[in-house]
Amino acid sequence: MPLQRLSWRVGLPFVLLVLAETATLVVYLTVQIGAEQRARLEGLAATDAEFLLQRGLPPSEQMATDLQKVTGFEVFFRKGRALTPDASTSSDRAALLDIPADGVAHRVRDLECVARPLGEQQALLLVRRPGNELRDPRVLQVLIAFWLLALLIAWLVGRSLVRPLRHLAAQLPGIESPGPLELPEARRSDEIGDLARAFLRTRDALHDEREQRARAEKLAVLGRMTTALAHEVQNPVAAIKMHAQLLRSGPADETATILEQEIARIEDLLHQWQFLGRPEPPQMHEADLTELLQQTLDALRAQLTHTRTRVELRAAGPLRMPCDRRRLGQVFRNLITNAAQAMPSGGLLTITAEATATGCRITFVDGGRGFSATALAHFAEFFYSEKEGGMGIGLSVANEITKAHGGSLAASNLPAGGACVTVLLPRRPDPAPTP
Repeated sequence: MPLQRLSWRVGLPFVLLVLAETATLVVYLTVQIGAEQRARLEGLAATDAEFLLQRGLPPSEQMATDLQKVTGFEVFFRKGRALTPDASTSSDRAALLDIPADGVAHRVRDLECVARPLGEQQALLLVRRPGNELRDPRVLQVLIAFWLLALLIAWLVGRSLVRPLRHLAAQLPGIESPGPLELPEARRSDEIGDLARAFLRTRDALHDEREQRARAEKLAVLGRMTTALAHEVQNPVAAIKMHAQLLRSGPADETATILEQEIARIEDLLHQWQFLGRPEPPQMHEADLTELLQQTLDALRAQLTHTRTRVELRAAGPLRMPCDRRRLGQVFRNLITNAAQAMPSGGLLTITAEATATGCRITFVDGGRGFSATALAHFAEFFYSEKEGGMGIGLSVANEITKAHGGSLAASNLPAGGACVTVLLPRRPDPAPTP
């Protein structure tokens, strides 16, 4: 219904208020003008009476007519019980005969009259008929100014309140549409600005929830596929690993070592895919992270040599922490492998492990080109990769494992060039939630 719209809800009380203020203003103006007219009536009566007495002019009908033209009020002369000129009605005549000649305005019936004595039972009477105040031009001028001000206020209220709300209501159907949404109302500091900012936050939260749901659906499908794939590959990998170990007893010791390293890489990939498809909370046990880093480097020695990657491990000594060795080893392998791939022509990878007040910090600094702005914005995001043939799961799995340990994974670019990836682990991580 129209009366239920905001413009009516705001406008109708405003119109009623304007009408009430108009009536109040009219009453006030008429009272003030009436008082002014009474004061003027008394003043003119005193001036005219003094003028007649000083000049000795006789009261007459012609004198009454002349004074009426000058003063704008009805003028009568009273002598005893006679009026000159005579009143138009008997009621007016009776009222004028009873007015005391004291120079004060008296209200009798619908007349206001002032009588001034002229001597020998004679008096000068000036008569005003109230009710003409509304015809005063000042009343109309004040009312016009008031109505114009009311219209200006109504326009400002509509512009600052109703119009922004209508614009916000018009944007509601597009709350699910992709892309940025510009709301000028969000820059306001009042309640409408709060509403606009809440609208934008709700829209962003809705889009994030839809993206997370879509990603969860993809992960669910991918998880079922990877679990089945990993299960099928594990058996032949185990057989190859067993025969590689048997080769160590013969002259093919170097070949067996290479086979075992490549099998370890396949197992690492299988573990990542299994974690991606069915993540489990880490199995926490005390371990030396410096030793774990060195073991990871030893396992990747052949790959690092092939890519001409020199590694410098900086650690003051043992760094014991509760962790899941197998899962945290995956994190280190992924970060070292990524750093080596970031330097296709070879280079220096510096790994620094140090204790902090709350746990430990491990940084991986390479000499490559660093991350692009887009890669930093999508860092550790599932299925995002700028590498040719990359699947975008290595950093994502590393990030999830680090978070499961209660820590964090961050990336940045160095001013002199190269990338820096930092792993922060607390000394006593919070228990990871069971998915």
